[in-house]
Amino acid sequence: LIEEKLMPPWLPSKEGAPLQGERCMSEEQIELFKRWIKTGKLKGDGPDIVVCTGGIEPPNAIGQTNPDASWVIPAESGIRWHEGVIDKRTFILPIKNPQPLKVNKIQYKTTAEQAVQMVGFVFDGTGQGREVDSWDVEPGYEMMGDIGWIPSGAHGKVGPGAGGVFVPQGFYFEIPAHADLVAETHFRPRGREEHLSSSVSLWETTNTDARQLLPIVTMIRRIVLEPEATDVIEGESIQLQHAVDVVGVTPRAGAECESMRLSATFPDGREKLLLDIPRWDPHYGETVFFVNPVRLPANTTITSGWTYNNSASNPRNPFLPSKKVDLARRTGIASFILHSAAVNANDEKLIVDWNLQI
Repeated sequence: LIEEKLMPPWLPSKEGAPLQGERCMSEEQIELFKRWIKTGKLKGDGPDIVVCTGGIEPPNAIGQTNPDASWVIPAESGIRWHEGVIDKRTFILPIKNPQPLKVNKIQYKTTAEQAVQMVGFVFDGTGQGREVDSWDVEPGYEMMGDIGWIPSGAHGKVGPGAGGVFVPQGFYFEIPAHADLVAETHFRPRGREEHLSSSVSLWETTNTDARQLLPIVTMIRRIVLEPEATDVIEGESIQLQHAVDVVGVTPRAGAECESMRLSATFPDGREKLLLDIPRWDPHYGETVFFVNPVRLPANTTITSGWTYNNSASNPRNPFLPSKKVDLARRTGIASFILHSAAVNANDEKLIVDWNLQI
C-alpha cells in the first residue's frame, strides 16, 4: 500500500503550491518503513511520555447535536451502498452565539470516529438548515449540507483523523450571530450499529489585523459519463475581478473522479499550479492550507479540471459493472473552494456578489 502510494492519504502532490501539514511520507520515510518490515517489524522502546502542564484556552463557542437523540449508523447499508450511493447525513449543531465570531480554529469531535469518513462545514445564520432538519423526525436529514448557493465546505472540511480546521495566522472565518453549524457527514458502516453524535468547539482569533476568508468557488454543475468511459475531462475557467490572497483550498468530487488540478494564469501570461491531486479519494478530500498565501491580482484566470474514470479500472468506482452516470448539484458536482482574503478590504462584498453571479 505504501509503495503504491495508496496509504497514507497522499492526495495533493508536491507539484502545486507548498502545503501546511502534509499528510504524506517522503521517499526516505518509505524506505525506512520498508526496511523495518523486512527486519521483522521489531518493537522499539518508544519515546518518553511528555506531560503538558500548560493551560488550554477554553473555546469561545461550542455546539453539539442532541446527545439524547443520536443517529444510529446501521451495521450494513444494504442495497443503497451496493448501488453506489455513498452514505451521508447532514446534522445541525446550534452554536447559540449572540454576536458574530471571527474564528480561526474549528475542532470537531464525533462518537463514531472510525465510521465517519469526511465532514463538510457551513455556518448558517439564516435558519435554512434548521428548517430542513425539522422535516425529518429522526436526527439530521438525508440531504447535502449546502445552504442555498453556499456549498458544504465553505468553512472547511475534515477527513479521517484530521479533527478540525486550523486557519493560518492572520486570517479567520466570519461566523454569523445565532449560527448553526451544518455538518454534511459521510460515513461507512463497519458491520455493527454505532451511535453517531457530534460536537464542535470554536476559537476566535486574537489578531486585530486578521483578514476575513471568503469562498471563491470554481465548479462544474453536471457530469454525464457513459459506461466504461475513461479520461473524461471537465472543467471551468473564471477570471478574477479583484485581487485576492488565496490561503487554502477545499476540493470536492465524487468517487467517479480520478484526479483533479487547479491552476492560475496571471495577467502577464505566467502560470502557476495551485493544487494537483493525481489520485482522488473523496473520503480524504479535506481542506488544505498553503504554507504562504498565493496572491492573485485582478484579471487572473483560475482554471479547474477534473478527470473522470467510469470503468472497472477505477478502484473507487461505486458502479460495478459500470453504468451510465448523470449527476448534478446546484453548488457543483465537483468544485474547488478557494478560501481567499481580499487584498483591498473594500472589495469583500464585491467579491462575494461576483462569485454568486458566475
